[in-house]
Amino acid sequence: MRIAKKKELLNKGWTFDELKRAERIVEERQAHSVFFSKIVFWSALLVIIFGNILVSLVLIPFLIALEGFVLYGMVVLLAFVIGYLYNFLITDIAHLEQKHHIMASILVPIIAIANLLVMVGVSNKLADSIHIGVQHNPWVVAIVFAVTFIMPSIVHRVWMSHKDTKKAMVVR
Repeated sequence: MRIAKKKELLNKGWTFDELKRAERIVEERQAHSVFFSKIVFWSALLVIIFGNILVSLVLIPFLIALEGFVLYGMVVLLAFVIGYLYNFLITDIAHLEQKHHIMASILVPIIAIANLLVMVGVSNKLADSIHIGVQHNPWVVAIVFAVTFIMPSIVHRVWMSHKDTKKAMVVR
């Protein structure tokens, strides 16, 4: 509790014991909030990783049947939806440190790239085994997915930065 707030409460008739008790209560609530925020963060991270795996599995038939613009349109659409979900879940969690956001921003795209590399490899082998001539470069598909996946997060950060800049200009 800030010193000015303590003086104000003492002037209102609070005792030192009451101040200490109030500080303990506030600190306990903050500790619980941080704990639950971390649980929500890790749960959201697991949901996003599971979503990436699910999207990769859904993409296998499309990777076998589609080529070119249509295939990449499908990849971009699915990546954007999962990326938006990721951004929605992660950015609104209170009490997270910057290291959590950085770790998630690195870990999830790496998992998405690795996952897509495997799935495109599987679809290429499957297409080859059923004698369909469609083969895709796993790196291109994975990079397109990863870049599109992080776009909602980048747009959100730029938007919030711009919004904060406008607020600062209005306050001056």
